[in-house]
Amino acid sequence: MTQVEQLKLSGQLPSPRGIALAVLELSRRENTTLGEIARVVQTDPALSGRLIKLANTASHIARPVVSVQEAVVRQGIATVRHLALGFSLVDQYRDGACEAFDYKAYWSHSLLMALSMQALGARVHVAAADELFVCGLLAQVGKLALATAYPDEYNMVLMALHANPTQAIIVHERNRLETDHIEMGIVMMSDWGMPKVFTGPLTHYEDPDHQNYGHDSRANSLMLMLRLSHRLADLGLAHADVRPKLLKEWMTLAVELDIPQEAAGRFIDEVIDSWREWSELLRIPAAALPSFAEICHGHHESAEGAAETDMPLRIVVANGNAINRRKTMALLAENSEHTIYPAENGNTALALAMEVLPHVIIAHVDLPLLDGLELCQALRATDEGRRMHILMTSDDHGEDQLTHAYEAGADGYLPATLSAKGLHTRLRAAQRLVMLQTAWEKDRMQLRQIAAELAVANRRLATAALTDLLTGLPNRRSAMDQLEQAWSAASRSGLPLTVMVVDIDHFKSINDTYGHAAGDMVLREAAAILRTSARREDSICRIGGEEFLVICPNTDLPSAMQSAERLRANLSAKRIAIGQTEKTLTVSIGVATRESDTPDMDALVSIADQALYAAKEAGRNQTCTRQQSLFP
Repeated sequence: MTQVEQLKLSGQLPSPRGIALAVLELSRRENTTLGEIARVVQTDPALSGRLIKLANTASHIARPVVSVQEAVVRQGIATVRHLALGFSLVDQYRDGACEAFDYKAYWSHSLLMALSMQALGARVHVAAADELFVCGLLAQVGKLALATAYPDEYNMVLMALHANPTQAIIVHERNRLETDHIEMGIVMMSDWGMPKVFTGPLTHYEDPDHQNYGHDSRANSLMLMLRLSHRLADLGLAHADVRPKLLKEWMTLAVELDIPQEAAGRFIDEVIDSWREWSELLRIPAAALPSFAEICHGHHESAEGAAETDMPLRIVVANGNAINRRKTMALLAENSEHTIYPAENGNTALALAMEVLPHVIIAHVDLPLLDGLELCQALRATDEGRRMHILMTSDDHGEDQLTHAYEAGADGYLPATLSAKGLHTRLRAAQRLVMLQTAWEKDRMQLRQIAAELAVANRRLATAALTDLLTGLPNRRSAMDQLEQAWSAASRSGLPLTVMVVDIDHFKSINDTYGHAAGDMVLREAAAILRTSARREDSICRIGGEEFLVICPNTDLPSAMQSAERLRANLSAKRIAIGQTEKTLTVSIGVATRESDTPDMDALVSIADQALYAAKEAGRNQTCTRQQSLFP
C-alpha cells in the first residue's frame, strides 16, 4: 500500500466539514437536483455570499446574480461542490501544528493564484471561470495535506529547503516522506471529482522543462495559465527587492498566452485589486503592493545598477583562525565594494553559501567540523555550488595539498601570505565568470523570448484558422466548437440553448449583377450589423456563403425570436451603396431551441435550417421557427 493510500485510509488528510460535507455527499447522488443543492447552501450565509460574488465576477451577462438558486444554476453542481470544498478548507485550516508552514501565506498565495486563473480564463477560453478559480485555489493543496498529516516531518522538510533552496521542494519531500505535494494533491483532487482536464496540467506545471503537450492544446494552455498564475502569486508575496525580477519573468511567460506588454499592467493591477477585495471576504492577508508601473520603475533602476562594468562580488571567507579570517576580509575590503560574509567553520560556510549564493568562496583546508575539501565537494554536488568560484588556502604549500584541492573541485589555491593587489588579481577570474554567466542568462532569456514569440505566432495562426478572413467573424469550424461547448454547458446546467441561421436574401443576384467585389462588401456590412445588433452573450459566426449562425446560450425560444426580429429589422433598415445605386439588405432567419428530445447539436442546427427554408418559402425577409408549441 502506498504512502498516499495509507493516509487516505487513516483520515489524516484535510477534508471538508459541515455544509461543505453535506454538499459533497449530496452531489454524489445520481438524482440530486440543483434546487436541493441550493437549499443546503442557503443554510450557510458565508458560503452563499461567496458563491453569489463569484458568480457575478465570472458572469458575462449584464443582469447580476442575486440569489443562491441562480448562482447554483449558473455554476452547476460540480463547480458548486468544489467551491464549497475549497472555501471550507480555507475556514478550517487557517493554522495548524506544522511550525515552519506559513498557513496564512499559503492561503494568500492560493487565493491570488485562483483569481489569476479566473482572470486568465477571460482571455483564454479553455474552461469556465468558476472552474479555473477552484483549480487555482486547490493547485497547491498537497502542501497543506503534508503539513496536516506530517506536521513534524514537514517542518523538517521546510527547514531543509531553507538550508538548501537550490533543490526543489519535491526533492526534499520525497527524501523525507517518500511522497510529494503534487502526488498528494492530485490524489485528493481526483477523489473530490476534479476533472482530468485539470489534474493532468496540475501534475506537470511546476516542471519548467515539461513540453509534452501540443502548443495549441487545451492542456498546454491550462499548464501555461497555472505557471503564470503561480508566478503572479509568488510576486504578490515576494519582498520588494525581488519583485522587479519576478515581474520581468512573468511578462516573458505572459507572451506565450498572447498577453502583450501593454496589457500586462492593467491585468496585474486588476487581479491584485480583486485579491485585496477577496482577502477581506475570506479573512486572508493580502500584501499592499505598489502598482505595476511602480514595480517596473524599480526594475529599471535595478537593471541599471547591475550594468556596472566593475561588478562587486559576494564572497564567503571561511577560516577557523579568527585573526587570519579578519586579515583576509580586510584585504578584500581594500579599494573594493565586495560584500563579505565570515564563517568560522565548514558547516556555517555551507549554510551561508546556500543562503546568500556567493560568487566566491575562500576556504581554509583545515576548517573545523567540515574541512575545506569536504566543503568543496559538498558545494560541487549542488547546481548552484558548481557555479561558485572556490579558492582554497592552507598553511602548507606542498604539492599534495594542491592536488587534493583541485581533485575536490577547487578553482584555485592561495598562499597564506598574499597582498591585497595579489588577492584582487586572483578574483578577476571570478569576475569574468560572473560576467559570462550573466551574458549566458541574457542569451537564455532571449532564446525563451524567441520561443515565446514563436508560440504566439503559432497561436495566432491557430486563431486565423478559426476566423473568416472576409468578415472577421468566427468561421464554420469555430462555430461548431463554440456550439459544442454551449451544448455541453446547457446539458450540465439545464439552461436553454437556442440557435439562429441567418441567410441574406437574393444574394446570388447581387453577385451576378454587381460582381463578387460588391458581394464581399455586402457580406462585410451584414456581418458588422449583426455584430453590433446582437446581444453581448450571443456568438455570431459565418458558416458559409451568405449564411450566418447565431448561438444564443441561456435563451429560450420567445426571447430568441424577439432577438432575431431585432436583427432582421436592423438589417432591413440599412441601405447599402453599391456603385451608383443603394440596395436594401434583407435576411431570412430560422430559429430553433434545444428540447429534451433533441439528440445532438447537429440536429438543433438542422431544425433551424428547416425553419430558414420555411421563411424563404413564405416570401423572405422574415423570422420563422418550427417549434411554435414551445411558446406560452
